[in-house]
Amino acid sequence: MGAREKRAAKFDFALENRHEVRIEEVFRLGALRDGIQLLTTGVRLPIFGQVIPRLEIEILGPEFVKRITVRINQNSPFMFDGKVLTASINDEIEQVPCRQCVDPERSPTGMYNFGMMRVNGARSFVFDYHVYCCYSCDFCFKENEWEVLAVQGGGGSTNYKANFQECLNYADKHGHTFDDKYDVVWLVTGSIKDEKTELDRHATISRHLREAGYTKGIYVSQVVPPSVRNNRDRRIEYLSILKDAGVSRFNTGIEIVDPGLRKKYIRSFKGEYRFEEYMTILADAVHVFGRFGVGSCLLAGIEAADNTINGLEALAKIGAVPAPTVFTPFVVKQMDVPFCYDLEELIDAHVRFNDIIARYELPVFSGVFSLA
Repeated sequence: MGAREKRAAKFDFALENRHEVRIEEVFRLGALRDGIQLLTTGVRLPIFGQVIPRLEIEILGPEFVKRITVRINQNSPFMFDGKVLTASINDEIEQVPCRQCVDPERSPTGMYNFGMMRVNGARSFVFDYHVYCCYSCDFCFKENEWEVLAVQGGGGSTNYKANFQECLNYADKHGHTFDDKYDVVWLVTGSIKDEKTELDRHATISRHLREAGYTKGIYVSQVVPPSVRNNRDRRIEYLSILKDAGVSRFNTGIEIVDPGLRKKYIRSFKGEYRFEEYMTILADAVHVFGRFGVGSCLLAGIEAADNTINGLEALAKIGAVPAPTVFTPFVVKQMDVPFCYDLEELIDAHVRFNDIIARYELPVFSGVFSLA
């Protein structure tokens, strides 16, 4: 047994449902939950304040390629030497091919960072023109973004108007090339409190992309503003403005079903929204955008798995696209938010969600934190 295998054996763990999914999926979900140990000095990462260092990696297998972003955790049972992920499961050494993904423009160090304009997985592009978000929920990836930008002193600012103009200029200059490159363009704001400005910016950049010749998906992702919460006429009006501007899908993150945990982890008025209210709001969005023209995210691991799975099925029933992500901390303080269940239950949640996908014939977006 080599040194790598000997080290992995020290972190052996039992997994009763090991064979319910392919081994690559066990490693993918395990690495999302627990992070990875580094067994090589060939991977070097910058240190940004309170940001937890992380890698973007691609797990490979027969007819299997999935990219994830994982934190570095030297107590993880999953170990990466630059070419292979290794773990000892049920007293057997398991390995899958794996490679680090390095994008010279977006993440030259190989560390997954965020910014105003970025490629997000295969054939997907993100405009994030607010960069900072006024809500600062305890689990959000934007905590990472703020910390990196604060340390670097650039790459986006709290000058939302200037940020938006920079994104708009990019859309005007490069929009004619997007059809060949991207199936989806996300308008992900990091919400501001000025509802009219937020709506105007979404609509403006969407129109510019359509005028530049982009014909594929434009997905808005934002917090549901207070004015549409209890006013159906205003809700339909708001959503129709987006649709008329060329937006093809409306997304808003529910994240958590349990009302007590919503108030605990979600900031501002958004934490007061009940899951049932979201169902009413998103049903109206389906009325405007059509079946699968609406989506929402729930976090796997931040609450009981049954809550998440029941919430995902409720979304599917009304014609919305559920897009669950595996909760993972981005900055040190988020390590205090507990992951509620072990890998065995996470695999079970993955299997249950894939059953929902099959029964409702859902489209799947497999992002870098995806449960699917």
